[in-house]
Amino acid sequence: MSKKTSLLCLVAVAVVAALVVRADAGEPTGSARPLKCVYFSPSDCEPNPDRAERLYRVMAYVQEFYRSEMERNGFGDSMTFGLETTEPGKLKLYEVNAPGKLEDYGRESFWEVRKICGEELAKQGIDVNKEVVAIFQQGLKWEDGKATEVGSFVGMGTPFYGAGTFYDDPMLDPEKLSSKEPGGYYHRPCSIGEFNSHYIGGIAHELGHALTLPHDCELATENRELGFALMGGGNHTFGRELRGEGKGAFLTYSEALRLSVVPAINGREPQRRDDAISLVDLTPSRVSENVVKFTGKLEAKVMPLALVFYEDRDARGSDYDAKTWTVQPKEDGSFELDLTEVAPEPSELRVAAVSDVGTTMLFRVSYNPNGKEGEFDPITRKFDLDAISRALQKGDKAALDKMATERFRKNPEMRSICEVLISAKQEPLRPGDIPEEYKQFYLDYAKFESQKVGWSRMTTGSFFDGSLLQLEGRGYANGICAHAPSSVTTKLDGKWKTLKTAYGLQDGGTGSVVFVVKGDGKELFRSALVKDHVRRDAEIDVEGVNTLELVTEDGGDGNRSDHSIWIEPILTR
Repeated sequence: MSKKTSLLCLVAVAVVAALVVRADAGEPTGSARPLKCVYFSPSDCEPNPDRAERLYRVMAYVQEFYRSEMERNGFGDSMTFGLETTEPGKLKLYEVNAPGKLEDYGRESFWEVRKICGEELAKQGIDVNKEVVAIFQQGLKWEDGKATEVGSFVGMGTPFYGAGTFYDDPMLDPEKLSSKEPGGYYHRPCSIGEFNSHYIGGIAHELGHALTLPHDCELATENRELGFALMGGGNHTFGRELRGEGKGAFLTYSEALRLSVVPAINGREPQRRDDAISLVDLTPSRVSENVVKFTGKLEAKVMPLALVFYEDRDARGSDYDAKTWTVQPKEDGSFELDLTEVAPEPSELRVAAVSDVGTTMLFRVSYNPNGKEGEFDPITRKFDLDAISRALQKGDKAALDKMATERFRKNPEMRSICEVLISAKQEPLRPGDIPEEYKQFYLDYAKFESQKVGWSRMTTGSFFDGSLLQLEGRGYANGICAHAPSSVTTKLDGKWKTLKTAYGLQDGGTGSVVFVVKGDGKELFRSALVKDHVRRDAEIDVEGVNTLELVTEDGGDGNRSDHSIWIEPILTR
């Protein structure tokens, strides 16, 4: 039995097959957890009169695409999302009349639109935090044969709920996918068929996000045979084979695998379980110019169905080009996998575990698989930092001590981090009370008179979730985490001369932050806008300062993922 065949058998056992249910009029609709389809009408827009019939054809076409692709990937012939109907051929639409005009709901309006829809659905006893919601908007503005995209066209979700915002248009209809007649528009004049490829493909793609899928792309071998991955460029090639214009879109095996454990696809009730999956060994080796082998081992209460490896090239600046490979771990957690088509250029490696209750990201690191000496050093360093981080989160100083004396005995960088974490002071100290003979003092040991953060809590010596502070691929035992917008103050009483600190955004997330240092209310330092994970250093004169304040400001786009950290902030006399 092949590895892929055995993995399919395991999934078949672990995942309950999708149930075919009948809604209202008795039509087959797919999963037992059907989507809630909403029609969102701004106050200056009239709903399209044929929307229930036409959008049924759209969603039924996308539904069948998912079903057939899940079957092609080996997951049976009934796994797809469900639809509610009011009568044969008519989609059940929850009508929402928005208070604002079309122009009020722009490209970044997803959360606002979802909130308005959520409030209206709640009146009907529907909780959007327990459903997958498909929201159709009149987000295209037509003028002189040109269509301008106004509203949001996006999707995002968890195993428990999700939402996608899409456009409706009178021209939107899968029956027109084969049309080569002019009259469409997508950033330029196009055929009616191409218009439908972009926008029906976009619905399928953003719905994938609402069903938890990230971006990825196809391997070259898949491209030649199948076309383009739905979660890569497939949203733009969807259905073009009907016009004889090339291969269309498909679901990669990794996409299908991740969908197979989503309740809205498999029909199960959402489940929560602490799988406590840990990657305890990960060793890369060079096989050939474009092939890298990974061997490793997992520890888990319940072994996952599979691991998905993502190789995401940095050059594009997005994750649409992330190629994927899957492997099923053995009973003891060990695995071995060849990554083919690896390009010799800066990339991000991500490893996710797919279990029967969802997908968990286990590991991510940037490296350059260029075949040169040291190409895998960032992977080794990140793996070591993650081991320290797990011990820190558990408060396991015995494990830290063992790593310092055994595992990292010949690694000064890692050994030093462990030793600092082991000996970290428990009681905070007021900087102004530190005796004169002490010439330097780490601020993460300070007593803070006030602290305000934009999310979660301020932490010292660790990230807010208890893990290790990490910036630019390095780990730090000394530092302060204060999610923007934040302000923390401590008393110096005029007894210190200089503050030296590094600053940045914790590795692994996104955000935009400005870092500010104030002394007695006067601004002493202001950084440029920080949107990357590069370490930056500052040296600030604090002579005569009584009250020191460390401030982080939201970068102007909201504070989502603004995980601002001060690294090794140290006072000197």
